Amino acid sequence: MKNYLIITCLFICLLSYTSSCSTAIDNTVERHSIEPTMVKTELMTSMPGELLAFEDKLVWFDLNPDAFLHIENAKTGENIQEIGRLGGGPEDFTAPFISWFPNRKVLVTDCFAERAMILSLDSITQMKPLDIPFSKKSLQCVGENLFVQSCTRKDYPFTFWVNDTGTPFGCYPLDNENVNNVEEVFQGIHAYNPHTGYLVQSFPELSQVTCYKLTENQFVEKWTKRRPGVDYQIDNDGILRINNVQNPAPSSIALTKDYIITIERDEQTEEVAIENHSKNRFLRSFSKAPQTLFVYNYDFQLLKILHTRIPMFRLAASGNNNIVYFIGVQEEFCIAKYNLDE
Repeated sequence: MKNYLIITCLFICLLSYTSSCSTAIDNTVERHSIEPTMVKTELMTSMPGELLAFEDKLVWFDLNPDAFLHIENAKTGENIQEIGRLGGGPEDFTAPFISWFPNRKVLVTDCFAERAMILSLDSITQMKPLDIPFSKKSLQCVGENLFVQSCTRKDYPFTFWVNDTGTPFGCYPLDNENVNNVEEVFQGIHAYNPHTGYLVQSFPELSQVTCYKLTENQFVEKWTKRRPGVDYQIDNDGILRINNVQNPAPSSIALTKDYIITIERDEQTEEVAIENHSKNRFLRSFSKAPQTLFVYNYDFQLLKILHTRIPMFRLAASGNNNIVYFIGVQEEFCIAKYNLDE
């Protein structure tokens, strides 16, 4: 219950943050209103977590203690299986994190515990432990025997593991030599495309987005984009405090075959919040979430702005096509998709 409250509170803070901010954009960028295809109209959960997309299946998690992993048919939304337990047992998780694993598998790790399990989407009966000689916390697979670990060091945001050798890489938004609350203020989000090798990281509150590419067993920085308008201060005790953010970086990212997709607010098409008639007061609060998909190329040049008229907060893509999935909210939490090639 404690972990549920912590994660829920963090999510509400993120929702409030994205609800109050918008992105400064060029008025000449193409804008379209789109009609996403609904995959599943009702997610039976009080709070959906991350979403992971494969060509034929979708995987998402919540904090249901008896079965936190949910596997759905990507076309029909039919529930295929539910698996995984939350708790303190030897195969239980406290704060799960899901990511891609080779050969149509899902890697499930824990943000707080030394635990890593593999789930095959072709045999969804049980999860098998992953045996590795280094820390399993917040671990993500990026290839055969290749892993990325986030938030492990004060000086670098990532550690890249090849077999049992770890190499730090990446850049934080500012020099943090004198910052003592790094883990608190530098909580970025990132997305990885296993088909292209691109890793994109965003620090919403510090308005920075960085793209790396996996090349010959090392991650090479391709570019870093910083948006102006971040007002912060570092106290004498080394505490970084963010006072105001005018142009936040994206708070959700998905990488398709050809595009970087983000959820951001567009003032021109989101003048009013979507009216939500749900009987659930908590769900009604999501009407203030952004309703717009921003489509960038892999140089982070904005190509299109797509208004869905559905408040959204999670994105996913399989990476080998240009279909993007998202979790949004109407009368209930839902999953929808849109094909960017249409």
